Amino acid sequence: MISQIATAKNGCKAFVIQPNPSMSWHTLKCVYCGISAVLVIIGLFWLCMGLPLVLPFAGLEALLLGAGLYWSAWRGGVREVITVGEDRVVIEAGRSAPEWREEFHRHWARVVLAHPGGWYPSRLFICCHGRRREVGRFLNEQERRGLASELRLALLPDRKLKLELQFSDADKCRGLEHVA
Repeated sequence: MISQIATAKNGCKAFVIQPNPSMSWHTLKCVYCGISAVLVIIGLFWLCMGLPLVLPFAGLEALLLGAGLYWSAWRGGVREVITVGEDRVVIEAGRSAPEWREEFHRHWARVVLAHPGGWYPSRLFICCHGRRREVGRFLNEQERRGLASELRLALLPDRKLKLELQFSDADKCRGLEHVA
C-alpha cells in the first residue's frame, strides 16, 4: 500500500510504499500467545491421560508457528521510499533504515509498467541510461497502476512547463516533444 505521499516546499515528492500488514505486531503476539496456550493445555491434558509424547510435539508445533509468524511479520516490514527531487529520483529500500539506495537523473528517468501477459502481475520499473529498478513488487495491480501514473506526473519537469504543454501552440511544442 502507498502509505504516504508527501510534497515538500521545494517541489520534492516522496512516495512511501510498504506491504499491506495482516496484523499489527501487538495483535500478532497476542494471537501467538493464545494459540500457544491452547497447545500447551492440550499437551498437558494428554500428559495427564498417560501420553507423554504429545507435550513435546505441542511445544514443537508452537515453536514452528512462532517462527512462521515472525518470518511473515519480518518480510512485511520492508519499505520503499521514492523521492522525486528537482534533478534526482532516489529509490531507497529497507526495514528500519535504508539497506540500498539508487539514484537516477530526473530528466532522463522513465516509468515503465510492464505487462508480461496472461495472469502474471505487471511489474513497475524506473529506468534511466540502461539501468532499471523494480519498485512496488508487493502492491496489488490497482495500486501499482496508480503509483505508475503518480510517478509519471511527478517526473514531469515543473507545473509551469506542464501548463505550457497543455495550452501552447504547435510551434512551441516542437522542441519539447521529448518531455511529453
